[in-house]
Amino acid sequence: MSSSDYLSSGGVRTPEILAQAPRQPLRQPQQGKQAATKDELFLEGYGRQFGEKLTYSMGLTYGMGLLGGGAYGALLGLRQGGATPKLFVNSVLNSSSRYGPALGNQCAVITLFYVTFNNLVSWGRGADDSGNAAVAGGLAGALYKSASRSWQPVAKYSSASAVFFTALDWGTRSGYF
Repeated sequence: MSSSDYLSSGGVRTPEILAQAPRQPLRQPQQGKQAATKDELFLEGYGRQFGEKLTYSMGLTYGMGLLGGGAYGALLGLRQGGATPKLFVNSVLNSSSRYGPALGNQCAVITLFYVTFNNLVSWGRGADDSGNAAVAGGLAGALYKSASRSWQPVAKYSSASAVFFTALDWGTRSGYF
């Protein structure tokens, strides 16, 4: 065993080429340029760029839908039960993995439509207010259910989405979220 072995010495020896290299001080910012502050690096507040808002909102609503649907499915699995402990656990897991991803996907798709329509309505109107959220929410719900044969599901999803996204927009602008 050599003397430079980690187990015998408790550390690693610095290679000779690095030990002989002259140390240079860290580079200082040039005069007239200041180091970037936190305010310059991150966008804060309600107004975000389209891609950031889309990614953040879709991820958040998918996670909330996955959690909510999984909890609902787990409750249904608990109610259904099983003859043995293994079947009981299997029932809970199967039920929660059935409802969680389905609700998560639905929430993420409606949010994708909402954020896109909100950006388009805001651009078209030239204003960023709560009216955009109501119109974009209604359009998002209508587009999500547009493949149905009847107008009733389209109207239900459209009105529910308009109310939900308007309330969410108001809460965000008011500082509650």
